[in-house]
Amino acid sequence: MAGHTGIEPGSTVVLSADLTRLAMLSLRKEGGFDVRQFIKGFQDYLGPEGTLVIPTFNFNLRNNDHYSRSRTLPITGSLAQEAMKWTDFQRTANPLHSFLAWGRFAGDLVGLDNKSSFGAGSPFAFFRERNAVMLLADIRIRSAFTFVHHVEEMEQVGYRKMRKIRIFLEDENKHDDFLLFAKKPGWTMEMSGLETLLLEQSVAQKVIINNLPFTKVDLAAAYPVIRHDILQNRAANIARFSPKLYFRDMAKNILARLGVYTVADKISHDPGVL
Repeated sequence: MAGHTGIEPGSTVVLSADLTRLAMLSLRKEGGFDVRQFIKGFQDYLGPEGTLVIPTFNFNLRNNDHYSRSRTLPITGSLAQEAMKWTDFQRTANPLHSFLAWGRFAGDLVGLDNKSSFGAGSPFAFFRERNAVMLLADIRIRSAFTFVHHVEEMEQVGYRKMRKIRIFLEDENKHDDFLLFAKKPGWTMEMSGLETLLLEQSVAQKVIINNLPFTKVDLAAAYPVIRHDILQNRAANIARFSPKLYFRDMAKNILARLGVYTVADKISHDPGVL
């Protein structure tokens, strides 16, 4: 499958996948779906000079939450949770936005000590510097293109602000502070326009494999496209402000300070549910 995506052996690949439809198709055609074989297929194709990276985010962590790099399951789906079981993957350090890395640059990625999720010393910056590609399997750019936040932080967009989150690191038995360039109240991501731009400028390419869409994005080439929209178009293809959302966010913030959380927030925060 990896060879049909247009990715070259030896590449650095950030792989995000919704495996639901792929698993259903495999069940009908082949009698089952093996996530391990799916991952191994990419490893074999990329070879010893390649690097495979899988997002293992826990951005739902709150102040004074506990986190273990080796034991805390990510909220980014079954692909990440399966890869967590493999000893040949290593997990990067930032608890909010970590990655599992395998291959040539795994050690470099794991050696990063970035306090900010998206800043200059983060894995996102590393991906740009190493000309990595992101492969979205049955996921739209508008839904899961976290690399945008790296550009937002580097360009210091006005609709986000730095938030400090204190987390207890169980493996190190200590508290530490991490930084998240978080949206201000009332703002939401709306990247339909950005998806169109990236495809029109051939920064992203789509291919259909077994009736499922795969999208490959050149991250280094995506940076100037996103930067231009931020600087010249007020990020109109990336984010938008909603007065209704603003009042909802403010109400949630007030309730959170009182220790009251909505059902949706409780579910999103519970690693045992997701």
